[in-house]
Amino acid sequence: MNKFSQSRAKYKPKIINYLLIAEAPPMESSGRFFYYENMSKGDSLFLEIMKVLYFGDNPNLSYIRQNKNKILKQFQKDGFYLEDSVEFPIEGTSRQKIKQIKEQLPHLKNKINKLAKENTKIILISATVFKACYEELIKEGLKIINRESIAFPGSGGQKRFKKTFSALLKEHGFNIKLTH
Repeated sequence: MNKFSQSRAKYKPKIINYLLIAEAPPMESSGRFFYYENMSKGDSLFLEIMKVLYFGDNPNLSYIRQNKNKILKQFQKDGFYLEDSVEFPIEGTSRQKIKQIKEQLPHLKNKINKLAKENTKIILISATVFKACYEELIKEGLKIINRESIAFPGSGGQKRFKKTFSALLKEHGFNIKLTH
């Protein structure tokens, strides 16, 4: 089990209510990852998801970063789990990334089938993941709840991400819990 898998497994819920599928892990040498507890930069996916779920529009980012372990435990308790569409970092144009993700679809389907139960709601995050996976996963009978891509919350996509992600969660029964 690699370092990413170990960090992720620590926060796997007993029952996954919402399975978020992102693109790919970062390069291991970057020192960053959604489930790494000690991050001070390069964690836009984590920050933006947590803002929607728990902190709203004016979060205290230093509080969030200093309490990442506690926040991840709440994320786990609420039945959220984030996986990547591929097990390795990918680079290139959107078209190249989509091709790489599509090549790994059998592995992703297998992973989802092990994680998701009948009521698990699956959310595909980023245009590349949506374009590469949506149709195939729907054909498999998986419960993909977004019918359009959700912008990755980096490089200016934060507002679009927040709007789409929060509306989707509300529509599918998650009561956003602003705590701070």
